[in-house]
Amino acid sequence: MNRRGGPLLPPAREGGSMRYYCLAFVPAPEGGCAIFSPDFPEITTQGKGIADSIEMAADALRCITEEYAKMKKALPTPSTLEEAKEKMKAELEYLEISVPSNAILYQFIPAPSADMALVKISATFTRRTLELIDTKAKLHGMTRSGFLAAAAQAYV
Repeated sequence: MNRRGGPLLPPAREGGSMRYYCLAFVPAPEGGCAIFSPDFPEITTQGKGIADSIEMAADALRCITEEYAKMKKALPTPSTLEEAKEKMKAELEYLEISVPSNAILYQFIPAPSADMALVKISATFTRRTLELIDTKAKLHGMTRSGFLAAAAQAYV
């Protein structure tokens, strides 16, 4: 709890620092939780229970931040708890979902970094491996660095 008696929440930070997004966990009629994001309308998923739902929410947030990074689209500024509640109220009304507001759990989930700044590295390869990399890069019309970056992204 903070000094005013409110919940101690992680701050929404800009730049290279970690961002936390508020996600809403709405009880589903068939059990479990439907998960919505006031900041990312693309996120809708469901979990079997709270622990599973939080894991699903974190995975959905990871996926969407990766997609935003690939599209070079800026991440939205994280909503405060109050803003998230207002956005969710409007969203649930639009979807014609009737749930008491006190039944909705709001949880701040850390988003992975979407920092796309280039970082120079040094790597060591055998001469043969480097020749293979250069041949493949040329075949695909890429630079060595571009090829290695694409290969790394495909692998991870």
